[in-house]
Amino acid sequence: LTARSLPSIQSDERLQPLLNHLSHSYVGPDYSVQKNPGKISLEQIDTLSVKSFPLCMRQLHKALRDNHHLRHGGRMQYGLFLKGIGLTLEQALEFWKKEFIRGKVDADKFDKGYAYSIRHSYGKEGKRTDYTPYSCMKIIMSNPPSQGDYHGCPFRHSDPELLKQKLQSYKIHPSGITQILELVKGMHYQLACQKYFELTHDVDDIGFSLNHPNQYFTESQRLLSGGRELKKELSNSGNSQQKSNSQESMNSNSTPTSSNTTADAELEGLEAYFTED
Repeated sequence: LTARSLPSIQSDERLQPLLNHLSHSYVGPDYSVQKNPGKISLEQIDTLSVKSFPLCMRQLHKALRDNHHLRHGGRMQYGLFLKGIGLTLEQALEFWKKEFIRGKVDADKFDKGYAYSIRHSYGKEGKRTDYTPYSCMKIIMSNPPSQGDYHGCPFRHSDPELLKQKLQSYKIHPSGITQILELVKGMHYQLACQKYFELTHDVDDIGFSLNHPNQYFTESQRLLSGGRELKKELSNSGNSQQKSNSQESMNSNSTPTSSNTTADAELEGLEAYFTED
């Protein structure tokens, strides 16, 4: 519903405060609570990025592997996603350090300039807030990428021709690319991502409302590990989650809770402090 409604309200300046609040008001599962820390090994990430990462995270992973660096927005978006899929703090430090020192950052510079922000995002520095991975709405609505950035939502922030070329390079069928580009043209960005899921997993209907990159990963892994027979189960669980989320949204006040406001402020403070390229 949010994905379909967004185009008609996004350009209304009167609603910008509400939209800014919504970008911080995801009401689904809290992916900062790691159910299986350490379950994902560093050796698996390349394969998982192709099989189970949403396009936004697949793009970030490829950029990191190609350039051995991500600017701050990309590190925040991708780092919290990896945390959400089960990477421990120790794994995260190893992952980022190995990649960065393959580029222009030596080990000493990494330890002094980057390691603190990684520990901070895991709640081990500063006020020790356990930061939550970004939801689709936050990625779409806040901190748009500039030249040299790879974060953001590819369906929202990419030039359509470049998006088409990217999808072609990922072997998406031409008819599927056309469907995705039509959804993008209509500003249905989350629906475009859902279509990408269907095309890359060879299913006709994912059976749930996609609103979080970590949800994409979880449902992909569930589907790939369980086979097509999970389609009905996914549909039922997705519909239940959608109803639950809708009810929570209807019952919530327009003002964020104090804990959410504090966490957002602290995260924004972290983002403002660690702005090095």
